[in-house]
Amino acid sequence: MSVINQMLKDLDKRSPEVNASSTQTANVNATHSPMKIALITAISVLVICSLAFYVWQLNNENNALKAQQNNQINTDSAVVKKTSAALEVKNSPPAREARPAAALLPVSKLKTQSSDQTSVQTSKIVKAPSTIVVNSKVSGTTPIKLAKTVVSNGSSKVTPAKQDKSISHVDDHSHAVGSTLSHTHKKQEAVVNKTTPMAKSKAKINTNKMSVSRRQLSADELAKQKLVLAEKALAAKQVSKAEKLLEDVVIITPNDSQTRKKLAALWFGRQAYQDAVNLLSQGIALNGKDSSLRQMKARIQLKEGQTTAALNTLKPLAQLRDEQYQIMLANTAQQAGHNKTAVSAYQVLIDMKPDAGRWQLGLAVLYDRNSQFILASKAYKKALSKNDLSVSSEQFVNERIQAIGQ
Repeated sequence: MSVINQMLKDLDKRSPEVNASSTQTANVNATHSPMKIALITAISVLVICSLAFYVWQLNNENNALKAQQNNQINTDSAVVKKTSAALEVKNSPPAREARPAAALLPVSKLKTQSSDQTSVQTSKIVKAPSTIVVNSKVSGTTPIKLAKTVVSNGSSKVTPAKQDKSISHVDDHSHAVGSTLSHTHKKQEAVVNKTTPMAKSKAKINTNKMSVSRRQLSADELAKQKLVLAEKALAAKQVSKAEKLLEDVVIITPNDSQTRKKLAALWFGRQAYQDAVNLLSQGIALNGKDSSLRQMKARIQLKEGQTTAALNTLKPLAQLRDEQYQIMLANTAQQAGHNKTAVSAYQVLIDMKPDAGRWQLGLAVLYDRNSQFILASKAYKKALSKNDLSVSSEQFVNERIQAIGQ
């Protein structure tokens, strides 16, 4: 018994320790369990939100794709309708053509009346790309045969019924009621041309196309192009290239005197005098009244010392009322010793400007050199009367009048 009592005492001592430990364990468990629950709840909420956002995004993308497909379908259908309407209007038969006896029938609305009065109800097929013609012969209860039409939905290509001609016959039989049987036969025949432009060829939709074609330049355009290149070559100091381009222009447009003079000036600059003279002579042969070509040729000839040749170049236009031309003619004639030609040139200048005293002075000097003193004195006096001479010229004129003594 003592042993048992001792064990009971020990158990009593241990029980408070066990209770304390269990209490601490329960407290620890009670402390940690709400944190776990909150953490699990937060993770679950995040997962659910992620899944909801993903599902929402997929739904939006699906709706956007559906809307895009619907827009594409609507666009295609609108294009098909417009194309079909345009083709129907374009290929519609003229209003003045005779309507066939057997008119158009939709298959779904085909009806037959009684055997006494058999007729075919006609109507137009809605949204049909081409005309459907019924080739039938109605007699009593004879069935009606319809031509088939194939229409491809969702596209603008239409394959209509291909027939050239159809003859429709309608036989009407009527019987009088309450009297002797009378037979009336009416026959109508109509020839219908069912071949439309659409039946001959498939409908084609016009598309924008860009085509590149070559166009040959005209002579003037080619000459202008080469002139521009020649100017650029001269600006770059590529003289030989410019000469080649100008030669091409002269060949293309031989009557272009300006280009001819430019080329002659280039040849004159590199001292190809004879080539320049020949080039100008060709231009004068084409247009003998071009004074600028003659003047340029005469200058080159004078540069080479060919005074008589220069005078011969200028003499064909001796009566030209051009001041510079007549001055050059007068000076060249004096150098060549042709006083008569020089006097004639001064006379032209005096006629052009009768109030200018310098031309009278030039004529007086010419007479003075030729020892024609009377004519020279008269010309000197006329020059003084114009009052447009310089002081030195007036002094020279007075001295010559006194020397001549006329």
